[in-house]
Amino acid sequence: MIHASLVCRGCSGTLYAVSTICAPVAPTPTWEVDHDHTPEACPLRPLLPLEGVAAHVHELPEAAQVLSEPA
Repeated sequence: MIHASLVCRGCSGTLYAVSTICAPVAPTPTWEVDHDHTPEACPLRPLLPLEGVAAHVHELPEAAQVLSEPA
């Protein structure tokens, strides 16, 4: 599943979010979130890609620091 468009809080660049579900072994999605095109000047580059298991992309560790909804 590909998540709707997300925006990076650090540079306002577009992020992609992809999840996979390996049911029944792991019914909670595994996420990967990163810049579509990583800008050199993004102050949040060390936090990306965000990866982990969570029911929703906004529940990933450090998601509140990195993700914002599009305006």
